[in-house]
Amino acid sequence: MKTTLFTLAAAAVFCAVFPLSAQTPTDPPPILRIVREDIKEGKSAAHRNNENSFMLEAALSKYPANVIGMSSLTGTDQAWFLEAHASFEAIENTLAAFDKPGSKFAQIDELDAEFRSSSRSWIAVYRPDLSYHAADLMPNLPKARYVNVTIMRVQPGHDADFAEVAHMAVDALQKAMSDQPVAVYQAVSGLPDGTFFLFEPCASMKAMDSSVDRMQAMLKAMGDAGAKRYQTTAGAAIASQESVLFSIDPRMSYVSKDFAAADPSFWNPQPEEAKAPRKARPKAALKPAAK
Repeated sequence: MKTTLFTLAAAAVFCAVFPLSAQTPTDPPPILRIVREDIKEGKSAAHRNNENSFMLEAALSKYPANVIGMSSLTGTDQAWFLEAHASFEAIENTLAAFDKPGSKFAQIDELDAEFRSSSRSWIAVYRPDLSYHAADLMPNLPKARYVNVTIMRVQPGHDADFAEVAHMAVDALQKAMSDQPVAVYQAVSGLPDGTFFLFEPCASMKAMDSSVDRMQAMLKAMGDAGAKRYQTTAGAAIASQESVLFSIDPRMSYVSKDFAAADPSFWNPQPEEAKAPRKARPKAALKPAAK
């Protein structure tokens, strides 16, 4: 099954890099290197400050990849870093940046080890055929503040069933005119075969309030027979599913100038201005004691 999955993933990358179909430059990056760090209890603030040092070093050394950093609001205390790449070769070039003379990345990473209990990295490829309105995702991403990430693991031998479920969902969401884009990535290294990530960025947690309504509208758009088939096929194809809500942190991110220009006050937060020393309050004039 591994060969089949990797072949599908490679085909998705090829389509993403070379616009053979309706691909546009606004599509999500073809490849993500995802770094997950598990943070020790009580070390979140210190970890955030150290990651900010990493991003400042990235700016000074012209790090060859953009990174969006985010912290978990649900589940265990995690920090995820989404590193965008156009190819696997680009990942190699990025890793080489750590070994450049004068680089402080190794020193910063050594300090960071004090704040995390473990870390791991994965490589995932974009699956445009399984995504929904992902081209709308990129223009609005600079305004996003949260990302809901759903991790799905497919039962061995049920790849075709999972693809059918995804296509049914995309078609129904289109009919229901859902306004929530979803970018789907398939893990090709670092995780078991058949692992998929569904990324749903949003500008406000208010979007979560309508998630149930969106699901009901999707099932209604399928019709009774279609909804039953969808639920039956999904139950057989999906081995496990979990969702984690993240908050995007600009201090743990390194994005392009064009990206940040869409919301500069968020992506380029200015340090607090030094407060002017408070002037001494004039003493009240002494009044003569009442006779």
